[in-house]
Amino acid sequence: MAQSGSPVPQKIALTGSPNSVAVRTSDGAVYLTDDTTNAILASSDLNYFASYASIPAVDGQRNSLSQIAVTADGQLLVARFGFGTASAIFNVDTTGRATLASNTNPGRRRLGLLVLNQTEILSSWFVKSGSDPAQGGVSLVTRGAAMDQGTERDLVVGLGKPVGLAMVGDTLFISDQTNNRIVKLDLPVALSAHAPVMANDIFANVAAPDLMAAAPDGTLYTKCGDHALCRFSPTGEATAVASDFDEPRGVAVDPVRKRLLAVDRAGSAGGPSYLRVLPIN
Repeated sequence: MAQSGSPVPQKIALTGSPNSVAVRTSDGAVYLTDDTTNAILASSDLNYFASYASIPAVDGQRNSLSQIAVTADGQLLVARFGFGTASAIFNVDTTGRATLASNTNPGRRRLGLLVLNQTEILSSWFVKSGSDPAQGGVSLVTRGAAMDQGTERDLVVGLGKPVGLAMVGDTLFISDQTNNRIVKLDLPVALSAHAPVMANDIFANVAAPDLMAAAPDGTLYTKCGDHALCRFSPTGEATAVASDFDEPRGVAVDPVRKRLLAVDRAGSAGGPSYLRVLPIN
């Protein structure tokens, strides 16, 4: 049953190294990625997070799980960062079984995910060679009946380190961490273009944005600076929601329960991490 009214702020201690968060709005289940165990954790009531699914690790490479997202039928998608050699997108079914979602380019360091429908996903990524600047973009990943039948088509290029993705209507918002800004573009135009488009329309300038979420009213939420989480109005004005984070990471909007879920990752080894729950209108 959906909760009535606005929740009170909460600060829930977490073990491990959380990064991203997602909520299944149908029942309020909350999912976290944990880089310590390379797993997805789940909770139905925020009182206890249990291991839900293990994501295959890469020998000799440290764990790093990026965006997690919920599909319309309650399954999960999660991106493995991959450090330039082993990125991947995994599907996690409702029993917790993880399988490759599509045959994507493993050399791209993957960050954001946005589910468009049952077969199409947007994936933000960047490539980096030595001391050269990062070069990134957003691609459309189309899933086939089998993993090797999937395709990846570049939609947006000319970014530095694109991290967060959010949709409001037909407008796609992308947080570009390297260039300290959020850009926007018309997604149907990009999908119908014969070549990848440049994202030059700056929605807002912001220091070091990260993973991003959108509310139904068009408000965006993402990291702003080292220790703050900001909301951005539909016209791009920024307001700090909280400025006492250790290290803001993933965010998720739960419009049914009028709450914002945000990961506050420990900035030092052995320090506590938290899931912050903040009321929204």
